[in-house]
Amino acid sequence: MVRALKTLAYILFFILAVVYFLPKLNLYYFAEQELQKQKIIISNETIIEQMFSLELQKAILSYESVDVATISKADVQLFVLYNTLTLQDVNLSSMASTFVPLQVDTLEVKYTILNPLTIYMHSKGAFGEADAMLQIKDRNITILLKPSSLMQKQYANSMRKLKKNNNGEYEYAKNF
Repeated sequence: MVRALKTLAYILFFILAVVYFLPKLNLYYFAEQELQKQKIIISNETIIEQMFSLELQKAILSYESVDVATISKADVQLFVLYNTLTLQDVNLSSMASTFVPLQVDTLEVKYTILNPLTIYMHSKGAFGEADAMLQIKDRNITILLKPSSLMQKQYANSMRKLKKNNNGEYEYAKNF
C-alpha cells in the first residue's frame, strides 16, 4: 500500500513538474502561428505567464482582417491530461448584432486526452446559456441553447433557425 502511494506521489509530482516547466509562452506563439494559417489573428494582447497557466488580457480576435471580438481576459490551463481555456467578458463585433446579443460573459472550452476527438464548451451571456460539443473526427458541432428572454424576443429570426427539443432547449447541429 505504501509503495503504491509513493508511486502515485511520484507520478503526480512528475506531471506537476512538467506543467510547471512547460514553455507556455512558446506554446502560445506556436498556437498563434497555426491560427494565422487559418486567417485568425490575436492581437494587442497582454500575456502573463503564471505557474500552471497562461493569461491573456485585452485581446482582439480578427478573422480575415476583420475584428470579430474583443476578449477582456483569457486563461489557458494546460495540465497535460486535462486542458481548459476560459474567456471572460467577450464583446462580439457589431456585425453580429442582427443575429445574437453581443455580450458573452464566460466561455469555457475543455479538452481531455481521455476523449481526444471531442471538445466541450459551455457559455453564458446575454443570449442565455449554451453547451456545445465539437466532434473532431466527424467534423460536427452540436449546440444546445437555453435562451434568455432577450434572445427569444429580440432575436426571433435567429431562434427560428434552431430546432426546439423536448426539454425546452434549442439545438443547432452543423457539419463543417
